[in-house]
Amino acid sequence: MRECQLTDLNWGNDYMLQFLRTCLFAGYFSVIVTIAVTPSVSAELFNSPVDKLPVAERVKLRNGEALVSGEKGKYTAKILVTGSPDLAWEVLTDYDNFSKFLPNTVSGKVITVNGNQKVVEQVDKRQVFLMNIQSRIRSATTETPKSRIDFRQIDGDLQSLEGYWKIEPVAPYSGAKANQVLITQVVDAQPKSGTPKGVFYNLFKDSLGEIMIAVKKEVEKRTP
Repeated sequence: MRECQLTDLNWGNDYMLQFLRTCLFAGYFSVIVTIAVTPSVSAELFNSPVDKLPVAERVKLRNGEALVSGEKGKYTAKILVTGSPDLAWEVLTDYDNFSKFLPNTVSGKVITVNGNQKVVEQVDKRQVFLMNIQSRIRSATTETPKSRIDFRQIDGDLQSLEGYWKIEPVAPYSGAKANQVLITQVVDAQPKSGTPKGVFYNLFKDSLGEIMIAVKKEVEKRTP
């Protein structure tokens, strides 16, 4: 099988450049996220966030797999992590160190801080169609500590990007202290005009699983 060449695609230069830059953010971690932490650290028997899911999904989560569902840029991803809500929050808001544990991330940094509002920029780099493409995205955030972080893209290589993360404690049995967290990411990402949407959506959806696994590994790495 011969390698696919850019010329095989018969796209215009401007069209291809926009497509490549947008595809890069198919792996974009919704840098700025919304995180809701359930106040209680205990759970009723068979009533945890995981127990309420279909059997097939529960099995996959407990086997360490990531679940990703949705279509056309609107997705929900889940992962079950051994660790505390505090550590999950710490990892998901560790913007300056994203490049150390998130796939394809070159840098992440907080640009400005005004009380509980921040502007965060992330630069990603990946190979798309035999070319190394670098792109960036900048988002405005409003944080409610260990509870919620709202975000909105204000500049970057996507038409729009918004979503949230949710952290839910999971206890082994009724009345027990939670020793795991179910991390859920809900995201809506839309490419700029000129980008083949079908290709973008598939790449973005696939990347979410990689991101969830990376977050899981980092949380568990930091767990004492």
